[in-house]
Amino acid sequence: MAKDYYSLTEVAQRLGISRQAVHKRIKKNKLKAMKVGTTYIIGKEEIKKLKA
Repeated sequence: MAKDYYSLTEVAQRLGISRQAVHKRIKKNKLKAMKVGTTYIIGKEEIKKLKA
């Protein structure tokens, strides 16, 4: 079963960039994410947009 949401670390690994780079994109509103507790989750559709 495929995941619908990914952690900051998982997104960084998939995109080949650092966790800090992913976090900066979230803060600059270039990547939509939801904050859950103290961490962010990113939808798989957002990852597809970045890869395109």
